[in-house]
This record gives sequence, structure tokens and C-alpha cells, in this order.
Amino acid sequence: MTKKEILEGGWVEKYVLGLTTENESSEVERLAALYPEVQEDINLARNKICGTFNRNLTQPALRSTLMNKRKMMLVTIIGVSLFSLGFCLLAREHFSLKNNFSIQSQKLALEQAKVSELVSKTKERSLFLHSENTKRIKLRGCGDFPEAEVMVFQCVKTGRMMLRVIDLPELPIGEHYEVWALQADEQNRLIGELEPPLRFDTLYVLEPLLNSSSLQINSIDPLTKKSMQVCLASLN
Repeated sequence: MTKKEILEGGWVEKYVLGLTTENESSEVERLAALYPEVQEDINLARNKICGTFNRNLTQPALRSTLMNKRKMMLVTIIGVSLFSLGFCLLAREHFSLKNNFSIQSQKLALEQAKVSELVSKTKERSLFLHSENTKRIKLRGCGDFPEAEVMVFQCVKTGRMMLRVIDLPELPIGEHYEVWALQADEQNRLIGELEPPLRFDTLYVLEPLLNSSSLQINSIDPLTKKSMQVCLASLN
């Protein structure tokens, strides 16, 4: 706001009458401190308003003023009551939104933690798959499932193993696949299970294995205990 706008835009009268906002009043007072003519206009306006008020302050006018004051008090009481009610409603809404924001923030933090964990696992598994110490073992279909195929990744130093499905037959409801390590001199060992639905973009973690003669995948019917060989690979 400039000096010209203050003097010609009616801001002095509005300021004296208390019709300006807090920011507008601050701006008028700032310019009054900088320019004496602005302060002089403010003083003249105050004197003019006070003189007009004194000339009109007759007895009927006084009674009218008192009535207006009572009306203003009533309006003020009603206004304060409505404001208090609105403030309570806004406060309740504020705390409700704050609580929802807190809940959403916690959910977002959990999701970010899951994403970070997934990225870490993906990076770690990628390093495992492409390590020079990791060998690939392809299990091909056998018996009634010649097209079946899976790939097993095994660390030759630690025995750590992971399996990726390439092609396995869809199982009847309730059945699942079991991954077995066949050992010549020891008891055969169950090293993993594959529950449908099978995912072709997922690495299934198997139990570590160092010494075994072959790997085998069987389909299992838990009700009849029937087992059918699907894939087989020799490790010799």
C-alpha cells in the first residue's frame, strides 16, 4: 500500500472507524509513522468524527444509543454463542482429521518399510542368483508330466537354495507340491513345499543342502496321501 492509496482511497476514515483488518491497520500505522501528512489526516478524521458525535449527542440520541447498545449486546451474545458452537465443531473435526492423519501416516510408514524390505531382498537375491558360487540345477518333467520344469539355484559353499517355477501342472484343489532331496546313504529329506497358486515371478526358498544325489518334486494329495513324481534332476 502506498501513501497515495492511503490518502485517496478512504483508508484513513476506515482506520479511524475501526473498519480495517489487523494487517490493514498495521499498514496504515506504518505509513503514518513514515509520512506526517498521513498522521495529520488521521488526526483530522478523528477530530471530525468526535465533533460530529458530540453535536448529535442529544437526549433522544442518547436513548437511541443505549437501545442500540442493548441490541448490539444481544447480537454479540448470539454471535459469541454461535462462534463457540462452531469452534467446538471445528475442534472435533480437527482432532478427527488429526487422528485419521496419524493412522494414515502409520500405514504409510509400514508400507514404506515393506517396500524397503522388498527392495533389500530383491537386491540380495539378485546378487545370490548372479554369484559365481551359485550353480543352476534344472529339474525336468518325468512320467506323466514331460513338459514340467523348474530351476533350482544352489550356493556351492553354503548350500543355500532357491527355486523358480518355469512350468508345473495346475493342481486340483487341496493338493500341493513337495521338494525332496534324495540321498543315497541317508534318509530322503523334505526341503520345501509349493502351495498353489504358483507364481512364476517368485523365488521359493528351500532348506540349505550340500550333499545329495538328486532333487525331486512330487504332487501331494493330503487326503489320500497319494504322491506323484513330477520333476527330477540328478546332482552327480
